[in-house]
This record gives sequence, structure tokens and C-alpha cells, in this order.
Amino acid sequence: MMQYRNFLAFLICFFMLFAAVCSHADEEVEDLIDIYESNGKIFAVVKSRKSVSFALQPREQVLWSKARGHLGAVLTTRHFLVISTSSRSWQALPLRTSAADKRVPVLSPYIALLVTRGDRALGFDAKSSRIIETRLPLNDELIAVKADKHVAVVLTSSRAFGLAAGGSRFSEVRLRVREKVEAIDLTSSKATIRTSHRLLAFSAEGARWRESRL
Repeated sequence: MMQYRNFLAFLICFFMLFAAVCSHADEEVEDLIDIYESNGKIFAVVKSRKSVSFALQPREQVLWSKARGHLGAVLTTRHFLVISTSSRSWQALPLRTSAADKRVPVLSPYIALLVTRGDRALGFDAKSSRIIETRLPLNDELIAVKADKHVAVVLTSSRAFGLAAGGSRFSEVRLRVREKVEAIDLTSSKATIRTSHRLLAFSAEGARWRESRL
């Protein structure tokens, strides 16, 4: 009986340690893409194996670039460029040059997000390697643009938009009249917005908003 108890205690400790290691592994995502610019081209080196290039147009300037986890993204005066570890080439979305100073890019290990103020939100998912788009309400104020590993959020003065890695669309929820946003918090797979009236939660699992009244 004593040997059985010792064996059972060993199994419990082993699985607790295994769960802790798996949890820690989920917290860290290795950066698998490197981005650099040379001779009028943008290069992405994916997993230190293949190099993928994109030729910039004359007088096209790089405004922002970043690589995290399975994604790389570049914002120029004319394009939003995104690439994932499973992509064969850069995906290039043309942009209006007149709105270059009104763009907000955000990158997480699995989601690239670009918001054009008062216009639209564009999400690129590393799992599907496709661009997902939604229109923002006209004349709304842009309050926040955030992304963590598996979720991204765009918050305007009248609505909240959520995007999950692997999702096919933005999920939105309307804010009520005189409802004030008090806090926004993102974890690896969940976004929480606390307002004066409700707690709004968006999870990567299910990819939809849930509300709890305060």
C-alpha cells in the first residue's frame, strides 16, 4: 500500500510539473521571421531558411516594421505588407497615401492588425494566412487598438471589435449611450473591457463577445 501511495504521489507531481512546463511553453513564442530593407526591397527571412522579397515602388517609404512569433508586417506609405511562416509570398494591401498619418499597426505572434482611423480595420491571421476586413463607424473616435497572442481588439467610441486567431471575421458589440470605457485588458486568449455598465469579454474560443452586468 505504501508503494502504491508513493507511486501515486509521484504521478501527481509529474503531471503537475508537466502542466507547468506546458503552460510556460505556451507563454513563449519564438520569433521565426526576420525583416530587413535593402536596395528598394523588403526581405523576410522565414525560419532562417527561405528569403521572400517585395519590391517597393519609387518614393515608397517604410513607416513601421515588426516581426513577432509566426508573423512579420511592414507599413509603408503605400502598402500594408504581411507574411507568416506558412506564406509563400508577401501579402500586399494597397493603401491611400493621403491617410498615411492616420494608421495604427499592431502585431502579436499570431495576429497582425492595421486600423485606419475612421475607416476600416484589417486583420491578418497566421493560421489562415488571409486578410480579414471590417468597416468602422463613420465619425467614431478611435480609442484603442490592442493584440495579444490569439486575440485582437479595436475599440471606438461606439463599438468594440474582436478578432480571434483562426477566426473568419471580426465580432462586434455596440456600446450603449453614455456607457464609458473604464479599462481594457488582454491576455493570451481573452480580451476584457470594463465599462460603467458592463463587463465585456471576448475569447479566442468561440470568437464572440459575452457580457456581464455590473
